[in-house]
Amino acid sequence: MRTGTSFARDWQLIKVARSLRQHDVTGPLVRRLLTDASPPLTEQVAAIAGRLGAEDGTVLLARNEERFDPPTLMEGLLLMWGIPCEPVDTVDGGQAITIDGEGAGAAIRETFADVRIAVPYLTGYVRALQPDAVFEAGEGCRMTIRFPPRGK
Repeated sequence: MRTGTSFARDWQLIKVARSLRQHDVTGPLVRRLLTDASPPLTEQVAAIAGRLGAEDGTVLLARNEERFDPPTLMEGLLLMWGIPCEPVDTVDGGQAITIDGEGAGAAIRETFADVRIAVPYLTGYVRALQPDAVFEAGEGCRMTIRFPPRGK
């Protein structure tokens, strides 16, 4: 404890810090911006989100060892963000990751503020991890990422 301060004051500051979570201004701002956005502005925001996803995917790939495969990196990232996903092996030896189910929509909005940001961001991210991967957006927040087998 610093000199010149009281224990009671310090204790109150600790309680405030514990009770308040991260203050996110950008989420509500982006949601409101996209609610009233013109189609050109929405497209511009989506393009920026796609570039950010590609940049972030490139950074993640550079930081990891070669033995980490793109589907595992993507699944780990989604789970870290709290986005429920289900990985399955595909018939051709690749992997598919499906984002769906209870809580997926809320998790997407919590992470990205809007699905119109999530789709291009995740598309850019996936393509940075594996250029021949395919990102498919379904209805609502249902999404599938298909990773073909590598080296074939």
